[in-house]
Amino acid sequence: MRRTLATVAAAMLMLACGNACAALPAVPVYREFKDWIVGCDNQRTCVAKSAVPDESDADTLKFRRTAGAAGALTASIAADDAIDTSSFRLDGKPLAVSLHWMADADIGGYRLGGDGALALARSLAAGSMLQTSRGNSPPPVSLRGLSAALLFIDDVQGRVGNQTALLRAGSGAASAVPAAPALPVLRAAPVPPPLPNAQALAHAVRASHAALLKQHCDPDLQDFSDDSAQPLTGIDALVLLTCWGGAYQASVLVLRAPRNAPAQATLAALPPPPGAPKPDADDDPAVLTEADYSPQDATLSTSAKGRGLADCGVAAQWVFDGRGFEPSSYDYQDRCSGAPGDWLPLYRTQVEKAR
Repeated sequence: MRRTLATVAAAMLMLACGNACAALPAVPVYREFKDWIVGCDNQRTCVAKSAVPDESDADTLKFRRTAGAAGALTASIAADDAIDTSSFRLDGKPLAVSLHWMADADIGGYRLGGDGALALARSLAAGSMLQTSRGNSPPPVSLRGLSAALLFIDDVQGRVGNQTALLRAGSGAASAVPAAPALPVLRAAPVPPPLPNAQALAHAVRASHAALLKQHCDPDLQDFSDDSAQPLTGIDALVLLTCWGGAYQASVLVLRAPRNAPAQATLAALPPPPGAPKPDADDDPAVLTEADYSPQDATLSTSAKGRGLADCGVAAQWVFDGRGFEPSSYDYQDRCSGAPGDWLPLYRTQVEKAR
């Protein structure tokens, strides 16, 4: 049986760094520590973010660190309104460290890097609350669980007992920190010839697979106007049939069909991305939410909100390599908190386009 790219990449990493990596936690990994969420991707880049309480407008504080001896550390805080970073208070007292935050329009807030981010992390780890305003609004950022989150990042990146550790730095040399694993490389299939009869093909696939649709989809669904088909190869097409409808998102059944034989369509094989949680009993891997396929990029995308605010959910992509689909990216956040779509990255690849 052909091993997945993730398995091969993990084996190559173990060969490359030997005993230094042997005890490191497996990645990708997602964890929650009280009021903090942590996600570490397959390159051991880790993000820890504060979990804003439900119905709260508290600011979101985030730490991000890349793997390796020189792993870059950044802190950022997203805020709806301009804030005076010099007024920050830790448990009611001014911060013991002097920091120079930079406004960052991309995140709608402020960013801090290097030694400043490290000083902030170490300062806050022993606290309970970070007040980002002199007034009563917004509510303070809870620091419960931050210390455990930072220690977990050190463990995942092999920094425990090392001078580069976020917390409880030791005497270990920076050179002892394992390097970041290389990204898996995927090769996208060439752009296929156009599909001249896309709507007719989608209609024919639906008409010839009533039993399959009854098994996977809402039997009461009446609107099939969003059924679609896209060219996959010169022989096959990818067909997306409307399957479920909801208040703020819809799902499709994904099939691979011969262009000239719609009755021979079968469910597309979509391997679960590394880092994806074990599916629930009622999860259906053949059904994707808000799915779209781009023949130009050979990429199938899906994004499913955990709720209408989109402050939790899952987003994934697969690349078609000419034979089948391979996972190419995966973002996930189980806990509803933070900005819409700002979920934790757990898996990344390098995609090479066909020449």
